[in-house]
Amino acid sequence: MIRSVWGVENVVCEHVFHPVRMWRFDYAIPSLKIAIEYHGHAGFAARGKQVASGHSTIKGLTNDCEKLNNATALGWRVLAFTALHFKPQERKVHKLTAPLEMLRDVAAGKKGGEA
Repeated sequence: MIRSVWGVENVVCEHVFHPVRMWRFDYAIPSLKIAIEYHGHAGFAARGKQVASGHSTIKGLTNDCEKLNNATALGWRVLAFTALHFKPQERKVHKLTAPLEMLRDVAAGKKGGEA
């Protein structure tokens, strides 16, 4: 989806953005310094039961904060999404912005809620 708008050559999967820590973004548009992180995976729920994944523990959340704070300090704009952002009905119920719409707004320099 993102690559169809910005071009395959402009969107990088697993982009390493930190020279020492070797942290990676799920997706990035390096020319715009915009990163996309997807939060959530099969580890969050298994057969209807909540299970702890590495990212849902206090240590995992702290590591994610450290990564995102460093990305911001390096000038990156990081957008984070979950599965609910990709489901139109869930977006409507929870008043969520579609990922592509948010990405376009950030790329255009719009602030939240601007028309």
